[in-house]
Amino acid sequence: MRTQFTSSRRKEDQAYQHQFILHAALDVVQDLAWATSLFLKSVDRFNDLVVSVYITAGHTRFMLLHDSRSEDGIKSFFQEVHELYIKIFLNPLYLPGSRITSSHFNTKVRALARKYL
Repeated sequence: MRTQFTSSRRKEDQAYQHQFILHAALDVVQDLAWATSLFLKSVDRFNDLVVSVYITAGHTRFMLLHDSRSEDGIKSFFQEVHELYIKIFLNPLYLPGSRITSSHFNTKVRALARKYL
């Protein structure tokens, strides 16, 4: 019983730590967002984790926390997620700035992650 509680708690702590790392990287991204667009590669590091960012022309930020070294795979992942995002954005029922709740979008992003990451 104790090992289940410990591993569950560890996963929860790790999820909070990942959120903290991404939020901390937002400061760096904010500074770079107005100077450039598209793939920024790695903008921040924490231990063995890397934060990579893709910024659209409309300044929407896609952030990925990963431990992988394949920049080509990460760039391809971001480009295809950007295409999916544009399709969602062009939907007349989507309210810009609102949360994307489409299960189809979620499934496609997860499939792209398995493919490229």
